[in-house]
Amino acid sequence: MALTLGSSTPRKQQTVLLYGDSGDGKTALVGEMAEWVFKTTKKKTRLATSDRGGLETIRPYADLGIVEVEELGEGDPWIWLTKVVRGHRKIDGKWFLDAKANESIGLWAFEGMTSVADALMQDLAKKAAQGTNIGGGGNVNFTVTADGEQLKVGGNNQSHYGVVQTRIVEEVWQSQRLPGWVLWTAAVKRDEDPNASGKILGPAITGKALTGEVPRWFVYTYRVAAIPSAAGERHILHLGDHQDMQSGGAKGLGNTRVPLDAPKLPATIEPASILKALEMVQAASGQATDVIKKRLGI
Repeated sequence: MALTLGSSTPRKQQTVLLYGDSGDGKTALVGEMAEWVFKTTKKKTRLATSDRGGLETIRPYADLGIVEVEELGEGDPWIWLTKVVRGHRKIDGKWFLDAKANESIGLWAFEGMTSVADALMQDLAKKAAQGTNIGGGGNVNFTVTADGEQLKVGGNNQSHYGVVQTRIVEEVWQSQRLPGWVLWTAAVKRDEDPNASGKILGPAITGKALTGEVPRWFVYTYRVAAIPSAAGERHILHLGDHQDMQSGGAKGLGNTRVPLDAPKLPATIEPASILKALEMVQAASGQATDVIKKRLGI
């Protein structure tokens, strides 16, 4: 069944979170999604990226004009984040909102939740070094003097984590007001779940408080993993919660949100493919509808 997108599809049904380690193939899967959007709607993808790893895996799409890129670079991460999640673009050093141009965007991709949170934390540490106290906690800063030079060094206090976590929540939710598909990526975090017992694998956000919470912000949450093998790396997409034996049996977080009457979906897709995952979900939902209609005699 080919994936379709009707104009009546609720916006909430178009949000995807994709998380995994660096090199697992997240950006390549963004490219897969961008190609499908362009092929089926002739609309482009706007990729807002704060990642430092480069864009080589998606470069052909950018060169073809299928993907527009808005990089953080050396810009201010607070302003950059609040602008890109509202559909603004930076042109000649100034931010603009072009509603007409945004009508040509079918997929809004954000890379990634982890890197922009790290950029915000780093900026707060720089502010601490300059003497700015945020949150009223102990300010972490000191001055190094050596070789005739002085260096002001700052660190993060507990209040910084709360500030950044709150900002991430607000801006991710804001991005989901954009029309069309919205896709976020994140690195993977392996840690104890502060809200439950046991180890979990989930999206990495500053601190621990949000790791187990982020998947519920999205309709679909998938983890992509690259597994070394004699024949080369195997790229696997996990469709739901799963146990990862390579991480000591930790629970990997995911969701597909299919109806109760839907047939059971496979645990993984290999090679990893977001489109195949979404096609399976759509087909399963359609089958669930048929089951309910038959049961009700309608």
